[in-house]
Amino acid sequence: MLPTPKTPSLNLYQRLARNTIEHARTSFLIPVFQRLYGCNNTQVQLTELQALPPGTLGRGVADILARYNLQLIPHYENHDLKHVLLGYDMTPEDELKLKAFMLGNGDYSITCIGFLALALLTPELWPELTEHFRRGRHTLPVRHWSLTEYATQQVEQLRDQIGFYEAQESAQPI
Repeated sequence: MLPTPKTPSLNLYQRLARNTIEHARTSFLIPVFQRLYGCNNTQVQLTELQALPPGTLGRGVADILARYNLQLIPHYENHDLKHVLLGYDMTPEDELKLKAFMLGNGDYSITCIGFLALALLTPELWPELTEHFRRGRHTLPVRHWSLTEYATQQVEQLRDQIGFYEAQESAQPI
């Protein structure tokens, strides 16, 4: 199970901004993917992921989806793997950090840029988002990774493979 991040006290505007971000994700993006790709046969895949050993990428995806009471959505599972691989939780703040990382990592998709535009609502996160963008620039590309290709591999080995820890050190603010 992933640790729950500590959230500082938020003022009314900050809570409203995070609720807007969460609403955009859960009430717009996820339903769009469900309509486009459906959810057929995902329970079989999810059961297979749950059966993988702890520490594998696939098991990590199954665990984080269970933690947030979410289901596997075709073509969206490749986004979910990045949460696990890169250590981002599924909170509004971490969703923005993941998008900043992915933009730095070369994901110039409309979805990435559009969702990251919501960062305009959270100026207090801009320094952190800049740091995550730098991390993405210093990490080998993971934009095209698929869960079916990497599900059985150990998360720590994959992080070493992409230079994840070196990128964290090199992206630290001076």
